[in-house]
Amino acid sequence: MTISSKEREIIRELAKQVKDAAQRPEMKKREELWYAHNELKTTDPVIAVFPEMSWREIITPESLQCECDEAREMEWFLRAKLFRANVIDDDVPVHDIWEVRKIITDTGWDKLNPNHKNAAFANQSFRDNCLGDVPLAWRNDFNFDAGAKHFEPIIDEPSQLSRLGTPEVIYHEKETMEKLKLHQDVLGDILDVRLVGLKFLYIAMVETYSDFRGLEQLMYDIYEEPEMLHEAMAIMEEGYNGLLDQYLEQGLLTVNGNQAYSGSGGQTYTHEIPGDDSVCTDLKNFFGMTESQEFTMVGPKQHWEFVQVHEKKIADRFGLSAYGCCEPIEDKLEYIRSFETLRRISVSPWADIQKCSDRMGKDYVYSWKPNPSYYLNNYTPDNTEFMEGYVKNMLNVTKDKNCVEIVLKDTHTCNNDPMRFGSWVKDVRKWIKETR
Repeated sequence: MTISSKEREIIRELAKQVKDAAQRPEMKKREELWYAHNELKTTDPVIAVFPEMSWREIITPESLQCECDEAREMEWFLRAKLFRANVIDDDVPVHDIWEVRKIITDTGWDKLNPNHKNAAFANQSFRDNCLGDVPLAWRNDFNFDAGAKHFEPIIDEPSQLSRLGTPEVIYHEKETMEKLKLHQDVLGDILDVRLVGLKFLYIAMVETYSDFRGLEQLMYDIYEEPEMLHEAMAIMEEGYNGLLDQYLEQGLLTVNGNQAYSGSGGQTYTHEIPGDDSVCTDLKNFFGMTESQEFTMVGPKQHWEFVQVHEKKIADRFGLSAYGCCEPIEDKLEYIRSFETLRRISVSPWADIQKCSDRMGKDYVYSWKPNPSYYLNNYTPDNTEFMEGYVKNMLNVTKDKNCVEIVLKDTHTCNNDPMRFGSWVKDVRKWIKETR
């Protein structure tokens, strides 16, 4: 990996700007707000924006000045952090910490086809602890493909479940240390360069199994092949537990009581687990997550019977945990509340916000996700009437009753209008003041 003197100059200048942004007084205040929020000590709403695939329209591949992939990656992330600090300007702090992530892969769940596309969470979409999900827009071979994909099931009958098994985790230490040395050399005198492992775990049992069985067929299985589905979820539970054990054994987890992406949107700041970026040797020092949004249309009792009973066993291994993604959970809270380590619950765009408010109270973080299609189609800085009523309705329903966060995500395009993210945050701040 060779970075030219010109590329070093570009990267170092951006790093100095990030350091300056990190020293702004509001960054410390935002960090303190997250601590109070996650520890259920305040009902002041917290705002977090994660552009996700819109990042490719914000920091476009064409806008990068560096040429080699390693330099382009560093440039992209520095520019994205500056965009968060200077334009989005939400409650997610930007720090002068530069994380170099351990390079981790795995062999996948299919024992007959190692390295199949169905790898474990280490190989899923790239998540940054400050920026959230990001596309690989810095790569010279980046190509955004929004088209549909053909699907062929791998598991057609119960006997084929035997091909599923715990993925083998592989830590690429040599490549990791080479990357760490390079980043320390380029940035070490400006930013706090740290080697970190996984600070986010995405436990998605039904999503993983659906990739092998097919979601439509899985729904039929609830009635036609219930024993097969029970066996499959037991395999998923064993597999995820095996993955967690391997990560612990190899020192590939980092304690995450500081800044890390949380659940399906948010941050993990809390004094209840360590936040010093040390190696995690005990899952009680980790903020985890489980979800099974593919079971949205399945009733509460069956959801518990087939999936959540397994999710609970995994979630209870963590010190704290988050639950949910896009599934409405108001009628399933009876079971979800039995998770012993539960702290954060996703209130999706399709959830009943009143029922969630009444049933959650101040016992959990109320992680509300505005409908991203409303943001894209019913909001511009010059036309805020619809969005104002939509957001204020939630604020009034939850006022003084819940520990609310407003998480704008799943905006897989911003219609090539990046500045609207900052305008939206300013409007939401105004609406919060008007309802408090």
